Amino acid sequence: MDLALLEDFLELARELNFSRAAEKRNMTQPAFSRRIRALEDAMRTPLVLRTTRQVALTPAGKAFQPRAAAIARALADAQREALEAAGRTQRSLNLAATHALSYTFVPRWLMHVAGPAEVGTLNMVSDTHRQCVDLVQRGEASFFISHRGPDTPQDLSERQFRHHVIGNDRLVPVSAPDAAGRPRWRLATDDGPAPYIGYGAASGLHAILESHWVLHGRPDLRQVMSSVLAATNLEMAKEGQGIAYLPGSLAERDLDRGRLVPAGDASHHVPVQVVIYRPRSRLSAHCEAFWQKVVSGSAV
Repeated sequence: MDLALLEDFLELARELNFSRAAEKRNMTQPAFSRRIRALEDAMRTPLVLRTTRQVALTPAGKAFQPRAAAIARALADAQREALEAAGRTQRSLNLAATHALSYTFVPRWLMHVAGPAEVGTLNMVSDTHRQCVDLVQRGEASFFISHRGPDTPQDLSERQFRHHVIGNDRLVPVSAPDAAGRPRWRLATDDGPAPYIGYGAASGLHAILESHWVLHGRPDLRQVMSSVLAATNLEMAKEGQGIAYLPGSLAERDLDRGRLVPAGDASHHVPVQVVIYRPRSRLSAHCEAFWQKVVSGSAV
């Protein structure tokens, strides 16, 4: 079986849209559809349910998806081990991190855990939570750093991935100040729903907030815009467009300088952890040494 067919299927399983998946795989939709048909022929069962309105995985497709991801990761591991045996590997770390953490937290944390000589060549990708999960599932990133909420369903299987807590953070509702330095917008007032700058579905912070509000109650908010980037929401909040729930690690500088002010008291804060993930399968010797430094208590 052509392993590229597995990557085609995994892209379709992520997008559930033939046009978007074909575009990401750099081919036309008819050619992409033929490749999915070829995979189904090889598997001797339909993997995808096609209708005029939507695309969904069949029960067989749902069962096959984690297996296909494991095969893709195994291939990446095999290539790495072959290069390592041939002495052609470099001391490098392939790290994926969500946008919200890549700006401030990750650079400081890396320098605390290991200096430049110990990190080696750092290949860091900053993207949405969803895209970072895809990278580590495909074996294109050895480590993934993201926020994790206590009530949020996890995207990475505990059977296939390990994780370690490397920090604590909180999502804080913030607003631009008015002329007197008070929040232009506040939670829990009698003036009706406050304008809210939300997160797109691809953002992990969206899932964290929604899960928290299901259990603890949703504030009276009226969403006026959304973005998958916390940095965008930060800038829109500074412009006075509404309330944004921002990681404290990202907003602390603007809070300290008065460019943003809290839009609610501590009861509205959402506690989160900062977590690093890795596959349970063996990594390169350099990556394994880095992981040992992380779990040994060197992390912040």
